[in-house]
Amino acid sequence: MKLDLAILNLNSIVTPVAHGPVRGRDMARIECIKESNIGILDGKIEYVGPEIPVAEKYIDGRGLIAMPGFIDCHTLIPFTGNRSKEFLMRLEGRSYMDIMKAGGGIRSTTEAVRKAPATSLMAESSRFLDSMLSLGVTTVEGKSGYGLDRDGELKQLRVLEALDEIHPVDVFSTFLGAHALPREYSSKDEYLSSLIETFDEVHKLTDTIDIFCEDGVFNVDQSRRYMLAARDRGFRIRIHADELSSSGGGLLAVELGAVSADHLISADDATIKALAKSDTIATLLPGTSFFLNESFASGRELIDRGAIVAIASDFNPGSCNIYNPFIVMFLAVTRCGLKVEEAITAYTANAAAVLGAEDRKGLIREGYDADLVLLRAGDYSEVVYNFSRDIVSNVIKSGTVIG
Repeated sequence: MKLDLAILNLNSIVTPVAHGPVRGRDMARIECIKESNIGILDGKIEYVGPEIPVAEKYIDGRGLIAMPGFIDCHTLIPFTGNRSKEFLMRLEGRSYMDIMKAGGGIRSTTEAVRKAPATSLMAESSRFLDSMLSLGVTTVEGKSGYGLDRDGELKQLRVLEALDEIHPVDVFSTFLGAHALPREYSSKDEYLSSLIETFDEVHKLTDTIDIFCEDGVFNVDQSRRYMLAARDRGFRIRIHADELSSSGGGLLAVELGAVSADHLISADDATIKALAKSDTIATLLPGTSFFLNESFASGRELIDRGAIVAIASDFNPGSCNIYNPFIVMFLAVTRCGLKVEEAITAYTANAAAVLGAEDRKGLIREGYDADLVLLRAGDYSEVVYNFSRDIVSNVIKSGTVIG
């Protein structure tokens, strides 16, 4: 049988041993297959091993290592504009919540997104996806949350749906209407009730709902009521938890059986212990800590206690403008305490599990999507060591060589 593409003479193939979700210290178990080849057919990995497959096209993999394409399971695409002035305000001592209460932050991006036509949002987001793909990111989750009304939120979700259709990157979408209280509402309970009324329309565009559970945004009781309504409608649920304070979001995520609790910068000991015993994935976003000059989530403790940990960028216009996976993994290792092997698992197999795609993404294994990044590196440790250098040789998305 002739395959579509074969990658020959690879220095090594580096992949997690098991599909996600991988728990605790098992995250450090990765396979490093020396001097092997990969065969691809119809967008899937058809062969991994020492034999030379017959194919229509070949890539010379000498001097390269192959890894699964990176999976960014938490971004705020689509949006428009930037908040560089707020960045300068933070340097002068203003906090994230201070800026938000003064009308900046999420609300300022909301104004821009509401005004922007869907075509503009698509064009800007497509350029971001182009850049991410060139860095080896082959799957991305995007969230609404900058519409904060029915029309704006549905517009963002439709943009995500269209991006998934037209862009090589696979785009998963999440409804984050409960991102902040819009100007039109004085009651958070009333606003959440209005979002619940849109669930039937939302369900046609995504199967996942998120909420920003935080002191000053939506408290635990409000978040519980809203997420129970979402769960009852059949949605997968995720929670922005314990980002700026230990506000109970992580414990709520465990209580409700959420797919993930994201951020966890301020998670206390009880939250870490509960996450470690649960199937809720602790999704760490170290780029946000770095960008806001805040403390970092306790990744080492979560893993040592047995938690399932993923990492992602949190790419957005306000609290983290970083989407480079090498920078994110560098921060996960040097600031959150992960081992390099754990960071690789967190950005591939476990990130796939956050999106419910662990049966086809996150591993280099026969039958999995042919989403690969080929790196000019002698050893996988260089993924972190050379985080500031361009080490990407090729990206293969669904069996197609990009660029």
